[in-house]
Amino acid sequence: MKKVFLFVFLFCAAGLVWYLFIKKYDYQFESTVTSGPGALYYELSEWERFGELATSSNIEIVKKEPFSSLTQKVKIDDSSTLEMEWEIEKINDSLTGLKLNIVSEKNQLANRWDIVNPFSKSSYIDTVKQKVLSYRKELDVHQKNYKIIDSAGFYRSPEMNCICSSSKNIPINGKAPEMMKTISLLENYVLSNNLDLKGYPFLKITKWDRDNDLIDFDFCFPVEDITNLREPWNLTIKKYPSQESLKMVYRGNYRLSHIAWFEILYKAEENNIETTGLPMEIYYNNPKINTDELNWKAEIFLPVVQPDHSN
Repeated sequence: MKKVFLFVFLFCAAGLVWYLFIKKYDYQFESTVTSGPGALYYELSEWERFGELATSSNIEIVKKEPFSSLTQKVKIDDSSTLEMEWEIEKINDSLTGLKLNIVSEKNQLANRWDIVNPFSKSSYIDTVKQKVLSYRKELDVHQKNYKIIDSAGFYRSPEMNCICSSSKNIPINGKAPEMMKTISLLENYVLSNNLDLKGYPFLKITKWDRDNDLIDFDFCFPVEDITNLREPWNLTIKKYPSQESLKMVYRGNYRLSHIAWFEILYKAEENNIETTGLPMEIYYNNPKINTDELNWKAEIFLPVVQPDHSN
């Protein structure tokens, strides 16, 4: 019997030493989210405020592996900093597993002792739990503002002759304000030239700095005929060919539609499909007329790179 007690004691002591001095993380949260890994990855990367410091950015991304993990350095107050590593794993087509590993950079041993000490309450963990659960509720509310629907298989994007406004080095979450700034240029040109529209307005990404999430894009109106059009200094006349593409449908406010870009990029990566990485999205609703945002529709096309059979 003494040997059993000794074994249990040594086992518990070894576990305590491992947790206090060796284990990489102080604490771990696990949950599931009703969205895809691509959308979730972007949502996490856009988290800029933790706790009550609502007027300034206090979260810094220090490491990222698109669609699978994201490590952030989080300032909880003037003197305390946490490292938070999010791990993302697809469960099925409607659920994604989310794991959060947390480690404190200051008073780590004291914080860990508070966690395992049955005679004291860990204010460290209570504070972190409260903030993380609060963020999780914010995430759930935010994700109810849009819906992303996967379209199985490959589709061809429409071929379009168009008049376009080009923008460069725009933050990805600033695309909607940029489009609002330039839409009047397109509308005035169409009206002054008595042009017939042939299709819906669309946006085509021409360059994407994925490290800094800066984009160049064309915002375009498709028109019936561009043969005799004269190109003004502030607009361009282009022809976009039809391309074989992956496709998703986004429903929600267009200022958030880029979240679907990350989901369609994840789909391509998951299925080992080589793409240009430069999506196109077509807008089917006029926000000035239709105020029911969840009924707004955009089709997202991500062109597939065709194999070279010339050799």
